[in-house]
Amino acid sequence: MKSINFFIIALFAFFTSVFSQEEEDSIEKWSIRIGAHDINYFPTTYPFKDFFLTKNNNFVPIISSIELEHKIKKHIGLYLDASLGMIDNSRWKINNNFFMKLSPGVSLYVLPHNKLDPYLRFGFGYHKFNNYLDRELQISETKYFKTNRKDFFLLDGGLGVNLWLVSNFGFNVQTTYNQVFAKESKDYLDFWKHNIGLIFRFGTLPIHHDHKHDHKTVGETDKDNFSSVIPVIKEKKEEKKICCNNQEDSDNDGVLDQEDFCPNQFGLKKFQGCPDTDLDNIPDHEDKCPNKFGKKENQGCPNIVFRPILFSSGKFLLSSHSLTIINEIAEIMINILPNSKFYINGYTDSNGKSYLNKTLSVKRAYSVFEALVSKGIDASRIEVKGLGIEKKKGRRVEIIIKKS
Repeated sequence: MKSINFFIIALFAFFTSVFSQEEEDSIEKWSIRIGAHDINYFPTTYPFKDFFLTKNNNFVPIISSIELEHKIKKHIGLYLDASLGMIDNSRWKINNNFFMKLSPGVSLYVLPHNKLDPYLRFGFGYHKFNNYLDRELQISETKYFKTNRKDFFLLDGGLGVNLWLVSNFGFNVQTTYNQVFAKESKDYLDFWKHNIGLIFRFGTLPIHHDHKHDHKTVGETDKDNFSSVIPVIKEKKEEKKICCNNQEDSDNDGVLDQEDFCPNQFGLKKFQGCPDTDLDNIPDHEDKCPNKFGKKENQGCPNIVFRPILFSSGKFLLSSHSLTIINEIAEIMINILPNSKFYINGYTDSNGKSYLNKTLSVKRAYSVFEALVSKGIDASRIEVKGLGIEKKKGRRVEIIIKKS
């Protein structure tokens, strides 16, 4: 086992020295891995013997392992891994017992930004296994090992690989050897841990990418429980194409820099090397909502439902709060739905006479219409309707996108 520990430490030292020479222009990212794990309790002192034997492996399915990682350099990430489940320990002849491991550490990436993304890792952590207490492990006919602990410190090291299906989502497989520290334990508590699952990477933009400030509208829920879904409006500056005289591919996405409209972002060939973060088939630089799955007719944003505009009993004048909502709606009509048309529907409650309520609903709808036109909305895009009494709607005006 000393040879294995030395091998892990030597790999760690070698790649640390290599990657410490890299430039400082790497990308910072957060990623999360979720999946299942397998614990392998190999025969005592023989870590590679019966490696695939079923009785030595304990596969804990569904989501039994989760890991969060922060990429601090192009080749280096810091991770925190947590795994738990009920497993068997064939070496100690223990069945269905609680296992837990919590481990922070360092990941060293060999080919960052490639579709096939291998890495090495080295960490330490905390390990708990309940049923070691009051048990003896038979080492030989005359030798036994016993521990009175169930909580341990450990070191781990191993390797893994990410297979990116798109720029920020893929499959992950990894394996680590875990050396557990206990007095005179040698290899008697050590184990292999294998993971398989999915990985999602947040934030694929380079550090040097220039962004304008984001302008957001905030959805609210009124007292009648009508909520809005008003997306973020982003003013995006399209990245200029960089012409090159060489055959470089800076972001390793398979599109040469001289043909890549986003040479510093891992992207897709069908979008000339630009990414599509939300996978809605609209590249980010054309997508008004790049982090939300949307529709082309909404310029990449999901279906929009506007907040209703409420009125006091018998009134049709707009309050300051209503004007704030109208400002937000006008901004969406101009920036996200510039080609859409709309209905403005006015309603009243059931108090008062029907013909008076009909007139009041029209006045309310026209109050909203005039406010939107004053914000620069073309009047030809709007159809005004006074719909009178509607018990379920109450004293309000609703704006609805016309179906084309």
